[in-house]
Amino acid sequence: MLNKKAQAAMEFLMTYGWAILVVLAAIGALAYFGVLSPDKMLAEKTTFMAPLPNIDYAVVRSAGTVTIVLQNNLGQTIQVNNGTSGVSGTGDCATVGGFTASPNTVPNGEKVTLTWDCGALTAGGKFKSDLTFEYTNQFSGQTHPHSGSVTAKVS
Repeated sequence: MLNKKAQAAMEFLMTYGWAILVVLAAIGALAYFGVLSPDKMLAEKTTFMAPLPNIDYAVVRSAGTVTIVLQNNLGQTIQVNNGTSGVSGTGDCATVGGFTASPNTVPNGEKVTLTWDCGALTAGGKFKSDLTFEYTNQFSGQTHPHSGSVTAKVS
């Protein structure tokens, strides 16, 4: 009687063992073929907070340009400062070659298109960076930094 209980317990454990082995083999195959690659699962996201929030996702080109459209919700007209002063980036855009804004003077409620030059990027790859620029409140005359983050596919 004791041998039959031992045999039943052994068969029970073997059945679960084979099932676990099949699951591990399936996970290994998915990882090998890149299905579980974190880069492919990374969602596109552009986040610039108030008073200058983004109104669309960033467009990242393999030539190294990152273009973002923001809206002025400050309540005052602003002047976006072009060039390299006060412009910075991290991650994939650690070296910013330049920065342009169109238009430079942005009335309240209007949109502005910002373009960073980050150097050549790999087409089809992922881009992830924090970006900073400066703007001047024309009412107060004070200059403020504004930062945001971009995660996008390079096209």
